[in-house]
Amino acid sequence: EKCMFLSTSVGSVLHIDLRLSNSVTFHQKDVSEKKINTVHLHPNGQTLATCGLDNTVKLWDVRKFNTTKKAASKPFAYQACSRSVTCAFFSPSGQKMVATTMADSLDISTDAHLQSGAFKPANKIRHNNQTGRWLSTLMARWHPTSNEDLFVVGCMKQPRQIEVFDGQHGKLIRGVNGDSLTAVASRCCFHPREDVPVIAGGNSSGRVTVLRCP
Repeated sequence: EKCMFLSTSVGSVLHIDLRLSNSVTFHQKDVSEKKINTVHLHPNGQTLATCGLDNTVKLWDVRKFNTTKKAASKPFAYQACSRSVTCAFFSPSGQKMVATTMADSLDISTDAHLQSGAFKPANKIRHNNQTGRWLSTLMARWHPTSNEDLFVVGCMKQPRQIEVFDGQHGKLIRGVNGDSLTAVASRCCFHPREDVPVIAGGNSSGRVTVLRCP
């Protein structure tokens, strides 16, 4: 809880340790030539996933980052996409990774941290991710506990709803809606409780709606 990775709009990655007086422990430059949208650490503590406007999900071994050189070492694996990638997140166990792309897909990869070179997703779900100029982009997120076969993502459908997917088979389980959900919930996440799924969805106006899955 005291450490975090940050990405920048100029393609670099920082590691922050709030326990230290000089909180920036490293600043790895030239990870990408373009903006990095998200960075996520695998549960093994070694594999870092980056993605962004370079249309690629890249996997790095953070132990090989060399901050004394201008350029970063090369990623050991990567997934090329036809358009930019909004986010790429590992599941709690690290077995799966879901990437939300502007090519209107949710790409699910299995054991991505064990891949080498170019790899393709095991499952590609068609999904309208075109939020337009004025709305925040959609980002699929895994359930944070042992129920990791579930992930949640906002959608552009009417009436407004938040979608829950089965990450194991790539199937839509249900769309969750309510009277209070009146706008596109671009950023969504699960509450950690497992008995009854609870979802929070935030829209571009700053409103957060909390919904309980029936």
